[in-house]
Amino acid sequence: MNRLSFDLDLLERVPFLSGRNRADWRVEPIGSVTNQTFRATAGADSYVVRIAGPTTQYLDRDVETHNAAIAAELGLAPPILFLDERLLVTRFVTGARPLTAADLNDPAMLQKVAALLSRLQRSKRPFRGERHPFGEIDRYLGQYAHPRAMTLRQAAQPIEAALARSPRALVPAHVDASMANFLLGADGRLWLVDWEFSSMADPAWDPASVLMHRPVDDDEPARRFVATIFGNASEQTLARIGLFKAAIALVAGSWCAMEAAARGEAALMQTAESYLDACAVFLADSRMTHWLKAV
Repeated sequence: MNRLSFDLDLLERVPFLSGRNRADWRVEPIGSVTNQTFRATAGADSYVVRIAGPTTQYLDRDVETHNAAIAAELGLAPPILFLDERLLVTRFVTGARPLTAADLNDPAMLQKVAALLSRLQRSKRPFRGERHPFGEIDRYLGQYAHPRAMTLRQAAQPIEAALARSPRALVPAHVDASMANFLLGADGRLWLVDWEFSSMADPAWDPASVLMHRPVDDDEPARRFVATIFGNASEQTLARIGLFKAAIALVAGSWCAMEAAARGEAALMQTAESYLDACAVFLADSRMTHWLKAV
């Protein structure tokens, strides 16, 4: 409650939390970009309470409920205990911490992430919704036409065309597989949380998100990561990962710019610029011409 205010009246919306003595609750903020997220604890009970951000009307909470329930049944995510258009409540995973970039330097941890994503993609239960990177980019730029993002969108047209020429069957995907959304429990169990963007998507989307800051071609642990998920680390598969890195950087940059403009947040606009910097670097990669042909 130091950084963000929390109205305990909100807990009255949740049937199994309503009516408790307010003096029993201890609430503390948890980092979040899109929403306001808190840990709420009363006695031995501890929950994550997410309050939907004011600019998230573009998210379908029914889709999130469906997809997150499947992820929980697969043992990949804590079950959702309550969700409506305003609140989400799950159990707090005690002792868990988000992964860091340093964790991915551990080949064993990288393989643990790969095993989780492999289980997700191989699920026989389809997610609701579909997301395609350039469809998302165009949707965000339609809300806020960031000039630099618009220029990069034009420059990325060869990637869009190459991916369209070589479509792959869509799979269940998290679509926001950043390190902050992977939680490592005290018992070593790995969880993936925050499924609000989840949908059916290209199988390269989540793996490319994890590997954003790692080369793949000459990185043996990264190649094993890819092979665990795809069943191979072929030239074609690695090319797809390379193209998706550029596309995802532009997705993230255009989304951050849209959100920053709507909220008037300069710090978030700086984050958008960082993602656009990354996109420009990927587009200028000496391997891009090869990736476009090999995919």
